[in-house]
Amino acid sequence: MLLVVLLVLAILTERGSIALTTTVTDLTQTYTERTAKQAFSSAEGGIEEAKGRLMGKLASNPNFIGDPAAPPNKFWSAYILTSSSWTTAQDYPDYNAAYTNYFPTAASQINTTKVVNSLQTTIPYWIKIRHKLERDAELEGHTPATPHYFDDDGVTTGNHTATNPGNIIYYGYYPAGATTPVQFTASATAPNAPVELVRAYVQVGTVVKSIEVDMAQEVGPPIVAPIYMKGNMMFISSATGDVRGTDNCGAAAARPPVYTLSPWTTTGTPPYQGNPATPQQGMINLNLSAYIKALKGGATVLKTDQLGESGTQITFGTATDPATIYSDTLHPPNEFGLELRYVDGYGTLLVDGDLTLAKDTNWYGLIIATGVLTTNASSGTVDLRGAMLAGSGHALEANPELRYDSCQVAAALRGKPLNVIRWKYRP
Repeated sequence: MLLVVLLVLAILTERGSIALTTTVTDLTQTYTERTAKQAFSSAEGGIEEAKGRLMGKLASNPNFIGDPAAPPNKFWSAYILTSSSWTTAQDYPDYNAAYTNYFPTAASQINTTKVVNSLQTTIPYWIKIRHKLERDAELEGHTPATPHYFDDDGVTTGNHTATNPGNIIYYGYYPAGATTPVQFTASATAPNAPVELVRAYVQVGTVVKSIEVDMAQEVGPPIVAPIYMKGNMMFISSATGDVRGTDNCGAAAARPPVYTLSPWTTTGTPPYQGNPATPQQGMINLNLSAYIKALKGGATVLKTDQLGESGTQITFGTATDPATIYSDTLHPPNEFGLELRYVDGYGTLLVDGDLTLAKDTNWYGLIIATGVLTTNASSGTVDLRGAMLAGSGHALEANPELRYDSCQVAAALRGKPLNVIRWKYRP
C-alpha cells in the first residue's frame, strides 16, 4: 500500500508540475502578446503624429517638422520624443552623429538640444524622421538588376555604405511625361519632395517594437500640359492672352501648351509656348473624378457662385497657406456650374461639373473640373499660374494668360496628408 501511495503521489506531483508550468507559460505568452499589441498600437500612434507634422509648411502648420534646407540636406534628421529619459546610447543604438539630429520645437526647427517635443506625453514612443537615401533602398533589396527606384543620378553601383549613403530618393512623375508616380533619384529633382523614412519605437516593459514606413507627399495628377482637356476645346485668341507650357518657376521641363484627347478648334493665332510649342492630341486619359475624390478631403465647400466686385476681390488661401476648394454642381444638377468672378485663389480648386472663370480671376495652383471649363473675362483678364484639367473647354477667350507653374502646383498639394508607400513591422 505504501508503494501504491508513493506512486500516486509521484504521478500527482508530476501532473501538478506540468499544470503549473503550463499556467506560467500561458500567462507569460498572454503578457507578451498583450505587451506586443500595446507597443504596436503605440508605435502606430507615433507614425500618425509624424504624418500630421510633415504636412504643409511652418506658415500653415504650427506643429510642422521638415528639412529647412533648400535644396534638401541628405543628412537631415529629426526626432519626436515623448519622454526626457530618452538617450542615444540606451534607447537608439543606431543614432548617427553625422546627421543633423534636430529636436524641432515651435521656436526652432533646428534645435539640437534634447527636449520633449511630442504633441502628447501619455503614449510612450520616440520617432526618427529622415530622408530616404539610396543605401536604404539597397538594404531593402535594390540592385541595378532588381531596381526599387528609378536610378538616374549617374551613380548606379548599388553598393552604397553608411558613410557614403548615396543621394536622396524622391517621389513623383519621372521622367518627364510619365503618368505613374515612382521613386527616383536624379540630378534634377525639383519641385518633387523627398521620400521620408519614419521609424517609430516603443518600449513596454522589456519589449521593444518598431514600425518603419516610407511616406511621400501627395503628387496629384500628372501635368502633361498647363491645359488638359479630355474632350474638345475651342480657343479664341487675343492680343495679350497666351498659353505657356514652359515652367513659370523654371523647376521642371517644359510641356506642350495644350493636351487634348479630341481635336480642338482655334480662332486666330494664339501665342503658344512650350515643348513642342503647339497643342498636342494624344491618348493620356486621366480619371479626373478619381483625382478630385482623392484630393478633396478637408476642403472648403462652395455651394454658390463667388462673385466679387471691382476693387474688392474674393480671396481663397494665401501664397504661404494654400487652400483646397471643392464644389459639386452635379448633385443637385446646376446647368450653369460654378462661376468665379473677381477672385484670387491659391491652392487646389476641384469642381464636379462645369466651371467658369470670369472677369479678373487669378488662380495660383491646380484646377480640376470634370465638366466644361470656360474662361470669359469680358474687359478683364483670367490668369492661371499652375495647371488646369477639365472634361472639355469652351470659349477660352478674352485675354487668358494660362502658364504652367510646377512650383505653384507642388505648393497647392503640400498641405495634403502624406501617402504611405512602404510599411514594415520590426518585431
